[in-house]
Amino acid sequence: MSATAVIITVGGTAGPIVKAVEEAHAETTDVTVFLLYGRSFPGQKPSPFDVVAEAQRACEARGIPVRIHEVTDPEDINVCLDEARRLFREVSGAERIIVNFTGGTKPLSAAVVHAALTAELSGALVLDYTGGARRDEHGRVVPEAMRVVRSGRTATEQRLQQALQSAQRSNYREARFHCQMLPDRGRAGFVKQAIEALFLWDEFDYESSHGIVQRLQGWARALEDDPLIAPLAQLFIRLREPSQHLKRLLPALRRAQEGETLEVSAHDDLSLLVADILENSRRRLEEERLTESVLRAYRAIESAVQVQLLRLGLNPWHPQWDALPENVRVRFLELLNATREPSHLTLSTGLALLDALGQSLDAEMRKRLMDVQQARNFSYLEHGYLRCDRQRAERVQEYAGVICEAILNMSLAEQRHKVRHRWE
Repeated sequence: MSATAVIITVGGTAGPIVKAVEEAHAETTDVTVFLLYGRSFPGQKPSPFDVVAEAQRACEARGIPVRIHEVTDPEDINVCLDEARRLFREVSGAERIIVNFTGGTKPLSAAVVHAALTAELSGALVLDYTGGARRDEHGRVVPEAMRVVRSGRTATEQRLQQALQSAQRSNYREARFHCQMLPDRGRAGFVKQAIEALFLWDEFDYESSHGIVQRLQGWARALEDDPLIAPLAQLFIRLREPSQHLKRLLPALRRAQEGETLEVSAHDDLSLLVADILENSRRRLEEERLTESVLRAYRAIESAVQVQLLRLGLNPWHPQWDALPENVRVRFLELLNATREPSHLTLSTGLALLDALGQSLDAEMRKRLMDVQQARNFSYLEHGYLRCDRQRAERVQEYAGVICEAILNMSLAEQRHKVRHRWE
């Protein structure tokens, strides 16, 4: 397939065809012309086939290959549509498709335009009409007055913009829906795969997401100058490094859940995970999924507790109590008002152990933590029936961030920027 496919509906003269081909050929030499003509009516002069022959000779004289398609009934819109759609499937992989619908019957021109605007095309589409103000005695535009009017608004472009707008709002489910009808190639193919990666990331499937992020790096760099796609492309270039870290961390955490010791090499990535859960909570807030935002804010705090324990060499899923100093164990049991240690550590028991180790939250932080816990526990998706309003969800999101930083004893601003999906 040539880089540019020029589809032309054939009318009663070869002039507009030759004009359209000349303009396309002046822009690029890698052109293939497709002439779509209707089977001639009895006594029709000139015959469309004669016009095709003249146009074909003019193209071949310039070294341009020509393919000819006949529509058996150019007055039947359904017949015209079927043939037009077959033709667009044939050229769908071209980098650029120019459709000149000047000639032919009204059903044929209408069918070609409709098929062009609704086809799944990898490259750019240009709708092309050859017209002019000066005409001869037969109503035809005189050659010296011919001009080409172009438009490139397509269904693919509209879906592409809708997908990007949804993704910018962090609504990846909606964005995936708009992507269903996008082609897998070209700039639309990049957007389709990129949004799938962001959706998987949003579902904490870091390993699957990373495979796509890694694969799209070259494509992203090639699209950095595309005005529409550049923000998404630049985001993917930025996400490459944190994607690699998160993808590497998750298997190590799963092994720790099974009782293995967390590799020291994974410790540097632990705070990045907490930052990403906080960012996930923020995205749910942007989507107006307020309860989901609260649940993720709570999970970020729980994760921060697990991370801090792992940093101290303690496995929250399989704590080895005998390895702790006796005074720490005694203090821990006092804080729990219990006589024996739990089999694993939750958010509250994990905080109690950190307290016993000398790292406790101050009164203000505990008050904020209580607010987060109540918002989570009383919600529909946990133990109660209260709906969370936006004001409380925003407060919970803010509190979760500062509580996590207090537990980890560090700022998470840099880590949150690294994993943020916001397009800049």
